[in-house]
Formats: sequence, C-alpha cells, structure tokens
Amino acid sequence: MDDICPPSTVYAAYNRYAGPKEMRVWPYNNHEGGSTFQLREQLAFLQAQGWAAPASH
Repeated sequence: MDDICPPSTVYAAYNRYAGPKEMRVWPYNNHEGGSTFQLREQLAFLQAQGWAAPASH
C-alpha cells in the first residue's frame, strides 16, 4: 500500500539480493514500513546473523 516505494520495487530488490534475507509485509502501514515493529524484526534478524547488540550505557 506504499505509494512512495511500490511493493513491486521492493520485491524486485529482494529477489535480486543473494545474501541472507527475510521479508515481513506490513500491508497497511504505508511508507512507515512497520515502524517500531519493524525495528524489533531487524534487530532479531541481525542477532540471528551473529551481530551483537551494542552495550547500553
């Protein structure tokens, strides 16, 4: 439903990328792309790839 970055462009980039990937679809979030829900997904993905979370101060 994103009128700035149509889903077809995102799917094309996703299908072209050969590295590790996952996609979450937020069908009614327009250009916000999942907002804080997406941030949690991104952090979980990075952790699964072996990236450590930065130390909090």
